[in-house]
Amino acid sequence: MTATTLSRPAILTGVAVGVIAVSTSAILARVAMGEDPGVTQATTPGGAPALAVAFWRTTLGALVLAPLGWRAARRDRVRPTAQEHRRLAIAGLALGAHFAGFQAALALTTVASAVTLTTIAPIFVALGGWWLLKERSSRRTWVGMGLTIAGAVAIGAGDLTGHELGPQALLGDAAALGAAITVAGYLLIGRVARRRIPATTYSAMVFAWAGAFLLPVCLLTGTPLGGFAPLAWVAVLGIVVGPQLLGHTVFNALLSSVSATTVAIIVLSEPVGAGILAWLVLGELPAGGFWLGAPLVLAGVAVALIQRRSPAVAPPPG
Repeated sequence: MTATTLSRPAILTGVAVGVIAVSTSAILARVAMGEDPGVTQATTPGGAPALAVAFWRTTLGALVLAPLGWRAARRDRVRPTAQEHRRLAIAGLALGAHFAGFQAALALTTVASAVTLTTIAPIFVALGGWWLLKERSSRRTWVGMGLTIAGAVAIGAGDLTGHELGPQALLGDAAALGAAITVAGYLLIGRVARRRIPATTYSAMVFAWAGAFLLPVCLLTGTPLGGFAPLAWVAVLGIVVGPQLLGHTVFNALLSSVSATTVAIIVLSEPVGAGILAWLVLGELPAGGFWLGAPLVLAGVAVALIQRRSPAVAPPPG
């Protein structure tokens, strides 16, 4: 049994819900970490370290989705094969590494810089899709990707020149780049693994593997996993409900009907929403480059979606 191909209205609705949800991720993470965030240790009383936020968002997401995923697998009579289990484990490791890098970047640099650098992922996704999955991206897809990347770079450049950042910002930039590479691997693996497995089942298992990867990382680095202020826990739960469940789960569902490259391009609109929320909630006023980059990002997403008139699902590997 193959996964159901989504209709165009369902795809567009999923895009809107997913983008809004993931745009809240950076803001909620900053709230959870406190005014002076740390990677392995909280420097704000009651705040949660970056790695702890990454662990709880994946682990709690897996626990919430577990009964839904089990029911979906029974309904569709799908039992992952040994090969699919290996793919799910690898996807989970990639997702866990992505969240670790992304949360660390948020603790070391600005929201706009962390989110923008992470969204370079389509470059790696397009190359990997061409090399590994034999997905030939159309000219319109490349144009859309070019527009969105140009917009994302404009946002990041304006942010870097408009704020005084310390030396730790270089580490934050490196962490964000690592997050971009690992999420590209996660999307490419998911493009294959999601062909037969229901979205909720896939998400629950991948989130569980991500949490299993992050737990020893937290223990080895001495990262506390509790003792946070109530506001930090509320923010973590908000990440689980919003970005984790409504965001990544929706994008996982879209992988059954659109290419991994297109999904990655859609995610590039996150800097726009994150930049606006950082301004409203954290008082981080976007630099001039944001107002140039935001329209380019949205235009690129529109161009990439227009060409998906008849989305096709590649056949399962032999």
